[in-house]
Amino acid sequence: MTSPQPDRRLRVVDAAESFEARAAAAVARARAWLPPVDESVFDCYLGHVVEQVEPTSEADPVAILASLICFAGVHLGRDPHVRAGDDRHPLLVWPLIIGHTNDGKKGSSWSAAKRIIAEADLDFTTANIKSGLTSGEGLAQRFALADDADPDAPPRDLRLLAFENEWGGVMAKMKREGNSLAHILRAAWEGGDLSTLTVSARIAPESHVGILAHITPGEFRSKLSDADMAGGTYNRFLPLAVAWSKALPDSTGADPGLVLSLAAGLADRLDSGGRLGALEIAEDAREQWRELYLEFNTDTHHPKVSQFVSRALPYCKRIAGIHAALDGATAITARHLSAAAALVRYSIDSARAVFTNDQEAGKLLAWIAEAGPAGRTRDEIRVSYCHKHKDKAEEVKHLLAELIGTGRIALGKRPTASGKGRAPEIYTAVQVPRGG
Repeated sequence: MTSPQPDRRLRVVDAAESFEARAAAAVARARAWLPPVDESVFDCYLGHVVEQVEPTSEADPVAILASLICFAGVHLGRDPHVRAGDDRHPLLVWPLIIGHTNDGKKGSSWSAAKRIIAEADLDFTTANIKSGLTSGEGLAQRFALADDADPDAPPRDLRLLAFENEWGGVMAKMKREGNSLAHILRAAWEGGDLSTLTVSARIAPESHVGILAHITPGEFRSKLSDADMAGGTYNRFLPLAVAWSKALPDSTGADPGLVLSLAAGLADRLDSGGRLGALEIAEDAREQWRELYLEFNTDTHHPKVSQFVSRALPYCKRIAGIHAALDGATAITARHLSAAAALVRYSIDSARAVFTNDQEAGKLLAWIAEAGPAGRTRDEIRVSYCHKHKDKAEEVKHLLAELIGTGRIALGKRPTASGKGRAPEIYTAVQVPRGG
């Protein structure tokens, strides 16, 4: 009698292959709305940390990196800083992590980062990472001087990382009449005076506040008004589009020994970097900085995107400053600038993606991606995707332009079978380098 074992093994193999294929397709759909990531984003110390933990996390590597950058900028404190003209800039970075509810894996990114953060400095994690921004007065109170403050007392710890995994709720609070949180946040980004002149006046001359916020694209668009953009609060944030990077149903996270090793290295770098002062641009990076100065001062964006990313230049210098401080460098090198500029460019592309109809753009991109290298012709899009509907064809026309502009699809030519006649134009999906 023939043993049935080979058939069962075959079915198990088939099931595994089916899962892998379906999981890869689900991840591809989740990431379809994301702009491409320049790998130089990760060419920095924290990027190398991310590269060691991200294989065991479903989170977007960009989100893990941004979480660590935010933490590092706060932990380093007020001494290391950069200058832009007459303005002193603390190394504060406020990532706005934008991803969909189920497949954005925003919480997973914080979990991966926080394991390292907690091992690097548990006391800081306990005392200096808080949630619950509600009012400007409440934030100012955290840094307010007591009426009987001793001028000879040791320096206070002015560092605070506000982690808000439901930023939509904070946005709703800021809209309430009389709420001063938006105004206080604008001052906090400068690392400065949060004093209030309300009935219960607070004297808070110094602060060092970082914000790490999570929100979905739809909620952000629905709650963001033109007045919010004009007020300047949101150009203090660094918008980053993120999504599920890989399916790992059996993962238990990074190896504890690896986490401890990475945390020890990070703690040493934070300690030495926190003793630095002003970080200038190194001589070998001056020409690159001049080019970035022109690039990030040139406004060619959609009006909402322009407002959102109007602080791209100082953000580039702040992020580069964090990279330099963690390397123990007294000046920002070309390598530090390159990694920072790549993240800022991704932020600009993320803002553009958020203000596009990302759901429809993602659906169109996924449909084009299904065709593989053969791509889709204009006629195929018009007939099979738009079903010859003129209104939809007009919308798709704009989406195609947006997808090309953000590098998510490419426009080329498909040779005819005979090699004669006019070669039709084809649209092909561009593979996202990480997690795609």
